Amino acid sequence: MTADVPKKLLLILHGARAEQPAIRHMVEWVRAKGHEVDPRVTWEPGDAARFARDAVRLRADVAIAVGGDGTINEVLNGLDGSKVALGIIPLGTANDFARQVGIPDDPDHAMDVILQRKPVRIDTASLNGRRFLNVSTGGVGAEATAETPPEAKEQLGPLAYALTGVRKLADLQPTRARFTGTGFELESEFLIFGVGNARVTGGGTVIAPRASLTDGLLDICIVESMPLARLSRVLLKLRRGDHVGEEGVHYAQLPALDIETEHPVSVNVDGESLESAKLSYRSRPRDLLVHVARLPERRQGKRQDARP
Repeated sequence: MTADVPKKLLLILHGARAEQPAIRHMVEWVRAKGHEVDPRVTWEPGDAARFARDAVRLRADVAIAVGGDGTINEVLNGLDGSKVALGIIPLGTANDFARQVGIPDDPDHAMDVILQRKPVRIDTASLNGRRFLNVSTGGVGAEATAETPPEAKEQLGPLAYALTGVRKLADLQPTRARFTGTGFELESEFLIFGVGNARVTGGGTVIAPRASLTDGLLDICIVESMPLARLSRVLLKLRRGDHVGEEGVHYAQLPALDIETEHPVSVNVDGESLESAKLSYRSRPRDLLVHVARLPERRQGKRQDARP
């Protein structure tokens, strides 16, 4: 489809963002171009997934998530098993996935990506059966996300996650876990782990620098327990994506990973938090159509690190 072919768009708006003048303006000009726009506003968890299922039932061309990572994740799961494309108008705190694939923060420009570019087919991933699009983290990063107050996110944006994370570093408590996947096994105390379908999380931390959205693999990063001084150096490198190969850092690319911990741990999935002691990650190759401006270029590296 091209921009001059009318499209049927189901717009799924986070309730706290629905009254923004920029969104109203966007809906007006899209309709003026002859496209059908069906706005739905979410008020409670589950609404976005239900509206995405409506998009499938109504044979929409695109289900558009207008909000942050949580809204995008719900729409993603509502579209599971369908051929309806996902569109993204990023209005969250960090917008990590959108920035990786070139989707602008401005709603009008983000809509241009949907109207002017054909959808591409990419991988997703799942945690305990629930689909996710970007990165799932456990340990310090996930706890920081869970403990960052909503008002701080609104006022400080990605800086809010960083400030909470710094406070968490002062009270580090490593967790013992067993990580297993094809040709990979590690039992160790860890401080942070990340499982990436894409690369960047937490407002710009490149935890999975070699991840590809089209290779059918999950990128696994595990940071073992280590003294705070050394961890601080590793975290600086992790922020830039230069941590692969550092002592105490394990990096692997696998189709699946299972994690068992001594006690339930806090895990972040596309900006949402959960707790579990058994985590089952799976890659889902090329099972999503999505409108993006670009796909991240492949970064070179070994397929996986050696068995510890």
